[in-house]
Amino acid sequence: MNAQAPKLSVVIPALNEGANIGHVIERLKRSIVSLGISAEIIVVDGGSKDRTWEVAEKSGARCILQRNPGYASALIEGIQAAQGSYILTLDSDLSHPPELLSDLWAARTDADVIIASRFIKGGRSDAPVVRHLLSRVLNGVFSIGLSIPVRDSSSGYRLYNREALNLATYRPQNFNILQEVLVRAYTGGFKVKEIPLHYEERAAGASHVSFVRFAVSYLPTFCRLWKLRNLVGTADYEYRSYRSRHPLQRYWIRKRVSLIREFLGDSKRVLDVGSGSNYLAATLPGLVAVDVEPQKVRFLSRLGVQAQVANAEKLPFPNGSFDRVVLSQLVPYVDNVDAAIREAHRVLGAGGRAIVCVPDSQRFAWKFFGALYNRLPNVKASQTKMTTPFTRASLVATFASHGFRTLEYRYICGAELVILFEKLH
Repeated sequence: MNAQAPKLSVVIPALNEGANIGHVIERLKRSIVSLGISAEIIVVDGGSKDRTWEVAEKSGARCILQRNPGYASALIEGIQAAQGSYILTLDSDLSHPPELLSDLWAARTDADVIIASRFIKGGRSDAPVVRHLLSRVLNGVFSIGLSIPVRDSSSGYRLYNREALNLATYRPQNFNILQEVLVRAYTGGFKVKEIPLHYEERAAGASHVSFVRFAVSYLPTFCRLWKLRNLVGTADYEYRSYRSRHPLQRYWIRKRVSLIREFLGDSKRVLDVGSGSNYLAATLPGLVAVDVEPQKVRFLSRLGVQAQVANAEKLPFPNGSFDRVVLSQLVPYVDNVDAAIREAHRVLGAGGRAIVCVPDSQRFAWKFFGALYNRLPNVKASQTKMTTPFTRASLVATFASHGFRTLEYRYICGAELVILFEKLH
């Protein structure tokens, strides 16, 4: 990014808002000056037939002509043109009070996406009662159905950390872009926060939104985002699995966590390698977690876990740093099994122990339960094949060749092996 780039970029989609846009910009400029930050204001004109462009430029904004129709395209094209490390989006009809920028800006270090919300304590809306109620219902469906703790996912008044935006992944569908941006940020491990908004009816002109079309378009969007939300690669997938609605998955994960905790005992120096966002890593005080997927590390980090992006085959820790190393559902999937085991051996202190969880690939129970589990659509869509299948005998032999001896083992449903090794030398 340009060294002279502003700290904040304000993106305002506009269509025939000549009566309002000047007031929006002037009030924004006063808020920006009061905050003492460098900023640019970008108006994305959707082909206005009135004086929107002229008034916006005269008020000090940079105007760009929207290339593709629809709110989603306006938002994306505005963000593409923005240079700031933070991006503010708001409506051009004065329904979003520009002065709320100060509250949004104050919250920027608390989360990566700050949403001005009508539906949290302190927020309210001047919209007609029926439209207000329908909006609450639609937002409730998204919040509950997608397990995202946001009450106003359709609010376009937001402050983004640029890192939380990934323009290449979006599928523009008019106002539904707001839910897509939110879901992709949240599933990418970025933190979301809401602050109260007093939503006011537009100052002048007519709304460009057909609420009926807006509501109907939610269904295919919801279905598509539900699939995205439940993929294995989402930031909190393993964490959510602990409370899964699928009884087999919920039992399996909880049994695994229980056995690992039992084998860990009261050890204080624990490293979880390839942790994902699992419940153990998120709830065991003092545990250090590493994973190759940045979104899962972001999720754990925002819960206060000591987590970092690292490869199991090259751990960033000194020799003998830990008493216990957890290798749960990792060893069969790494490219270089020997390197991963050597690294686990290296970072363990004398007499340290490794807890290893792997499917016992030759057991009938694994073939049965594995096939059943893999029929879940969210698992199937993101399935990672084992590079090195193990049986109990082959796992014991492999770890023995790297200086470990077997202490004890247990099975989950006769299929997944949880085994405790001790470092010998």
